[in-house]
Amino acid sequence: MKNYHHFSASSAKRQALSLLCLFLLGTGALLAQPSQLSISSTEMTQIAPTKVYDGTTSAIITTLGTLTGVDATHPNVILNGVANYTDPNVGGIKLVVVTYSLFGPDSIYYLPPVNDTLLGGIDPKQITMYGTTLDTVKIYNQGVLAPIATLGTPYGIITGDTVFVSASAAFDDPYVGTNKNVTITYNLYGNPIQCANYLPPAPATGTSSIVPRTLYAPTVGYQNTKVYDGNTTCSVTDTGTLSGVLPGDIVYHSVSAAYNNPHVGTLRTVSFTFTLHGDQSFNYTIVDTTTAIHFASITPRQLSVTGAIVQTIKTYDGNDTARVIYEGSIANYIEGDDIDITAVATYDSPDVGINKTIILHYSLIGAAISDYLAPSDEIYTTEGKIILPIVIDTTAGINGIVSGSNHFCPGNTATISCVVTQGTPFYYNIDFDSEAEAQGFVDFNALCNFDTATNSFNMFINLPANCAAGSYSAFVIVGNEANDEVGTPWNFNVNLPNTYLVQVFNDVVSIDNRENRFNTFQWYLNGNPIEGATKPYYSDPRGYLNGDYSVLTNAGTADEQFICPITFNGQPQSKSLLVNPNPVVNTTKISLSGFDNCLHLITVYNSFGTQVLRTTFNGNEFTLDMTNMPYGTYMINVDGETSKTIKL
Repeated sequence: MKNYHHFSASSAKRQALSLLCLFLLGTGALLAQPSQLSISSTEMTQIAPTKVYDGTTSAIITTLGTLTGVDATHPNVILNGVANYTDPNVGGIKLVVVTYSLFGPDSIYYLPPVNDTLLGGIDPKQITMYGTTLDTVKIYNQGVLAPIATLGTPYGIITGDTVFVSASAAFDDPYVGTNKNVTITYNLYGNPIQCANYLPPAPATGTSSIVPRTLYAPTVGYQNTKVYDGNTTCSVTDTGTLSGVLPGDIVYHSVSAAYNNPHVGTLRTVSFTFTLHGDQSFNYTIVDTTTAIHFASITPRQLSVTGAIVQTIKTYDGNDTARVIYEGSIANYIEGDDIDITAVATYDSPDVGINKTIILHYSLIGAAISDYLAPSDEIYTTEGKIILPIVIDTTAGINGIVSGSNHFCPGNTATISCVVTQGTPFYYNIDFDSEAEAQGFVDFNALCNFDTATNSFNMFINLPANCAAGSYSAFVIVGNEANDEVGTPWNFNVNLPNTYLVQVFNDVVSIDNRENRFNTFQWYLNGNPIEGATKPYYSDPRGYLNGDYSVLTNAGTADEQFICPITFNGQPQSKSLLVNPNPVVNTTKISLSGFDNCLHLITVYNSFGTQVLRTTFNGNEFTLDMTNMPYGTYMINVDGETSKTIKL
């Protein structure tokens, strides 16, 4: 920026200077009149366009102008200049007066150039600030101003200036938070003119926290008793009125109450928890300053039970206890609690009888019993029954089992009776031994059809059709209505099947003894032994087979077995056979009557049922020669229809 002379010396000033010089010359007759020097118009004095305020009027000359008017005889003169603002204060365009002076050996011969007036500016001085600190926290108050703990020390104020620095700090927002950004802004105050000569310190940054505003919990109403529910929750009846919220903030509260212990008890301590809600709730905290202790009670929880099952009938045992089959399902308990029930049932008396009252009494077990009340006693029924125990008459039959025979045939149904001397049988079980089960016998149970007149009941057993002959055993269990049981063993035999018996002729039945299995024989007709019928065959003297035929055999010294009966329904025959003599001596005469045909077949069997002779003849008479046969009993059969037993 160039500086120019804005003002020239006036004629009056020149005249004044001339007069001054004349005066001086007049007073000093020895001095020559000085010459007026000037500044070159092409090499003028220049100053710094601006300076920073320093409290003085001095200006900085950057270029001192070049003198003109110096003559060659007196060249030793030097120009000096001093520049001053009209005042020291800040300004953009200010007058600067440059005052010249001369020095040097020849300076007495000259007058200095006339003062120049230039233009310049004074810029404000920047103040710096060190050491300002912030408070670490402030309480939420809806504003952004941050508290300043210490105002720092300003640097750069000219001594003597009445200028001071103030500061203000502000958060970015007014909300609660930690280590929030804070901007510190500085301002100047004091002498207004002097303050204008400075720039305030630049804004600074820092951090501080806004902590929630404290609200105080109101008085709360609560329920002072409850039934045990497994938790510590206490019902709040009145949450109270919250105060202290700043205007415009949306803040409200809720309250929860809790027992110090979830279990049954009186004077349980109750504490409250307050929670704030609403758009600005995070800017607040709530505290309970109440010192009063709150108490409430928890009462036991009543249990109920459903579905209990009690056996309403029992066998007399001298006491009144009834059997509890199922104690029932408890209800109204808290899931996860260690709680259960036991039940005891009792009759109104231990005596035998019907229509007896049974009362069910419940007790609690488990770690949580102190929190519950047991279900109330209940009348389970008024139709209980105590009955007499079963006693089997072991003097009847075999251990109380009565049967017409202890021998049974495969595929048949065996009927046996059980006799009791006390009590009323209700059911029976038949448990067969492993040997019988291997032959197809299956355990079973059935209800009794008890005959009070005979004190007995019948049991019906189906024998497997293919079971092997032999001796077997079973265990008969008899129970009453109370399911009390007594038992007795029962042994039985299975006979050989009647397939061992064959009809040889119309009037002869024989045993199949081809393997010589059997040694002795006793024939039975309709269940009765036949006197003298001890051969492997039996010829019915009636001339035909009619009835049930069976045989008691023996295959060894202790292997006596029945062969099951075979039934025949033969009718009397008109044909007859006569043998004479009988016993036979070498020969005997056979005479026939009632036969239609003339050719006849004679078959002779020995006592073992083995055929020893077979021949034919014509007519009604035939002489049988037995000369070469051994002594013994033989059976003669004609045409497979008529038989006769003879001896030799």
